[in-house]
Amino acid sequence: MGLELVYRGEINNFYRNVYFPNLKFIERTDHFTIDDIVFPDIIFSKGVVLNQMSNKWMELLEKSGIISNTIIANDTNSLSKLGVDKERFSGRMIAVQDCIPIPLECIVRGYYVKESESWAPYINNECNMYGNVLQYDLKDSERLSKPIYTPSIKGDINKPDLNISFAETINVIKDFLIDKFQLDANEKLYIHSIAFTIATAIRDISIKAYSYAHDYAIKRNIIIADAKLEFGIIVEKETGKRKIVIISEAFTPDTCRFWSTDTYQIGTAQSSLDKQLIKRYIKKTYPNWYSSSKNKFPLLPINLLTEVSKTYWYILEKLFDKSFEEVTSQLAWDWKFIQENIFI
Repeated sequence: MGLELVYRGEINNFYRNVYFPNLKFIERTDHFTIDDIVFPDIIFSKGVVLNQMSNKWMELLEKSGIISNTIIANDTNSLSKLGVDKERFSGRMIAVQDCIPIPLECIVRGYYVKESESWAPYINNECNMYGNVLQYDLKDSERLSKPIYTPSIKGDINKPDLNISFAETINVIKDFLIDKFQLDANEKLYIHSIAFTIATAIRDISIKAYSYAHDYAIKRNIIIADAKLEFGIIVEKETGKRKIVIISEAFTPDTCRFWSTDTYQIGTAQSSLDKQLIKRYIKKTYPNWYSSSKNKFPLLPINLLTEVSKTYWYILEKLFDKSFEEVTSQLAWDWKFIQENIFI
């Protein structure tokens, strides 16, 4: 009753089990990307800490009534009953209900981040940020009067994502619906209105989720400057109704910028508490790499990767009071219990 690898993604691996055909199993690995380029290095235990963090955020978002998720099982005992029988998956795998991913990356920005290439339109286009008109005199790291929504679509492999306006997301969703669903005559007739409704819903959910996470985190002295979320659609078998759900991961150092309130200062770049640490190192040490053919990866020192790993665990402990020792000890105990009581 084992798992079969069906797809190896950039940083996640996806499995199936023939005995549970409506489920998908996601393994979070220790690999990482910088600007959507997959690096050969790993960040120690990254998959475990991101899994813990994302699962907790999704639980909170669902409990708060903001958005449901697709998670069916994320603990050792439940996963073992679904055929997850290898210790290497412990703490880094979830079983999810199968759904159809919406091909948008839903980005919410709550602060002006001058060093981010995505903010070039603000500087160059009369303060217009992908359809969001902002005040002209923002200072670096300044909080916006309200969060803005700047969606994107995936670029080619090892290519950056493409930022688009909200209006363009309507056409993306319209094409998605036509491609992925059997639409009836009425739905075909009103396809633009349906696409507009879905685009509006995921925009509003994204902003609401970001605002909830930001308010939660800042009480624990962590600032979430921006975030990327992804959504999908589940079709209920009994009724045929379609439901929007959050997928992938939520509010992790892989998908957000985290800053500390203790060192936060408007007018300058902030100390990074996410994988921006790696990007800054590359820009400083290998300034020409981004304009090169990228056939050869920068040499990343082990102490840098270790620092990033510790930073990820620091964020988890600050947000949810879960330390490295506590999490890894619990996982080891859970696996020992499963071996003794189920597999042996």
